[in-house]
Amino acid sequence: MMISHGRAPLVFIRRGVDRDERRSVLRGPDPRSAREVPTAVARVPGPCHIRLTTSGGEVTFPVSGSAERSRQRISPLTLVPDGPVRTANERPTACRVEQVRSRDRDQARDLVATYFTPHGLDVLGSPANLDVHLRTRRTSSITLGDLHYGTEVIIRPTRVPTYYKINIPVRGCSVSVFGADEVESYPGQAAVLTPIESFTMRWRGDCDVMTVSISTEVVERTLEAVLGYPPEEAVRFAVRFDLRTGAGLRWLRSVAMLRDALDEGAPDLVVRPLEDLVVGQLLTAQPHSFTARLSGAPRPARPRTLARVLRRIEADPAASHTLSDLARTAGTSVRSLQAAFADHLGMSPSAYVRRVRLARAHQELLAAEPGDGRSVADVAYQWGFGHVPRFAAAYRERYGVPPSQTLRS
Repeated sequence: MMISHGRAPLVFIRRGVDRDERRSVLRGPDPRSAREVPTAVARVPGPCHIRLTTSGGEVTFPVSGSAERSRQRISPLTLVPDGPVRTANERPTACRVEQVRSRDRDQARDLVATYFTPHGLDVLGSPANLDVHLRTRRTSSITLGDLHYGTEVIIRPTRVPTYYKINIPVRGCSVSVFGADEVESYPGQAAVLTPIESFTMRWRGDCDVMTVSISTEVVERTLEAVLGYPPEEAVRFAVRFDLRTGAGLRWLRSVAMLRDALDEGAPDLVVRPLEDLVVGQLLTAQPHSFTARLSGAPRPARPRTLARVLRRIEADPAASHTLSDLARTAGTSVRSLQAAFADHLGMSPSAYVRRVRLARAHQELLAAEPGDGRSVADVAYQWGFGHVPRFAAAYRERYGVPPSQTLRS
């Protein structure tokens, strides 16, 4: 069956469905509340794949919840009309594959929030059709999810997330709203949501979305490795992401490779390079605020007041940089300084100081020679970190490994 949105067609391929149902008793805290519900057992539906066909080729994905659970070591779902369902597997890698399902709005909202960010959920369509399915594959820096609501909904994040989210409709369409701007997504065109911008999303009832969430830390770490210095501002991506041809299609293929590897329980030796490939392909395929610099362009000019503060921090990041001191350097008020950092860099002054300190400590650890007597604590104190365990945690979050590993290598 081929479904077209008037743009890139989708081909749905389903192999035979064979499902047995039996009656089982689910008991709550009170045995008298026991009730019988249909339970899916033993044989589950055969795999259903979505093939995204474009002028540049095609990419095939299995639909959420339809993969061969025996191969993935995931127990069959119990279908409870008014309650949540959660299953998880234990992997030999750092990845976890989990799935949840609920027909209750509040339960569904809270379950989905555990994988993404707290949000409000408004049901615009028929509440009786609400049937939330979410299947995720999570590594330390990337979460791949298959999400379906079953009815038209509006999703309003109540907290700015700490990751970049790429919504890829494989069926139906969604609309992302940024202030007065609206961006429609459909098969072949995704939406890249930047964590420093507030937004809402409206999903149609027939919308099935594959989500790719990438931590801000791994995006900035990848940029730092290429630029040779930490990005001094948040990376802002263009929202519309064409996946039908060229670099966009290549990025989509890299996501498919990572997804297949996680579904097959591949070891970290395979998964880690694929994570790097997904992030690197995103930074080259989708325009963003650092695209010109990746091609050799110099840093953009900053307002003079802000530039003075940045020079002071970078000249001596280990110094005690209080907000009042930095405001005096800028010749402005503390509030105006904070607003300038938020507007131009997308972060607070203290976050920028911490970022520069971590970058200098990272360079110091990389340059250390074996047997020179340097320790992680020495490097932490040298660059203004007074609490070594907190430094180690921040370093690991930023660079993906503990500082001791960088020092040993």
